[in-house]
Amino acid sequence: MADKITIATYNKIATFYESKHNTKNFWTQEYKEFERSISGKRVLDVGCGFGRDSKHFVNKGFDVTGIDASVGMLRLAKKNVPSAKFLHMDMLKLSFKTRSFDGIWCCASLLHIPKKDAPSIIRRFKHILRPEGLLFISVKKGKGERYRTYPDGTMRFFSFYSENYLKRIIEEAGFKVLSLHKRKDTEGDTWLTILAILPSTA
Repeated sequence: MADKITIATYNKIATFYESKHNTKNFWTQEYKEFERSISGKRVLDVGCGFGRDSKHFVNKGFDVTGIDASVGMLRLAKKNVPSAKFLHMDMLKLSFKTRSFDGIWCCASLLHIPKKDAPSIIRRFKHILRPEGLLFISVKKGKGERYRTYPDGTMRFFSFYSENYLKRIIEEAGFKVLSLHKRKDTEGDTWLTILAILPSTA
């Protein structure tokens, strides 16, 4: 399952995290690319946090379901985006029916899962996407896995990815990669973003 220490951290810092990250959005260009490429309105926001991205997609007319392992984050999401549906769910244990969604938005959440589990999660994504469904994933570029300790003493687990490995596990699951980008944030971390489509023959 998702890392218990990381979940406990997000439960503890949910309100502070919202205040820090609910500003001008880093993912504006990714939003636009996702919206241009998706066919359909049913979006699953995996690791939805306090609902920032879910709110954006609801405002754009999408039918949004958000899941998160942190009850603290979900409490904020339900308050912030009352018109979306939010569920307490581990991405390793997705319980949706086959072909439930037209798109999956997995932003800055897969990176909290051990890399050994990433291929099986992506296969689960394939199972719940309809043919020609869209998949967006963002992770941090780098090597290995480790905990980061923050000034307040809390800890979060991170897995780091290379472009080649991220692209390979998505293609091996049966997706066709549409784009792969990288860019730095204000804290100096390099993000990898990948947009992929599930071919109708997959």
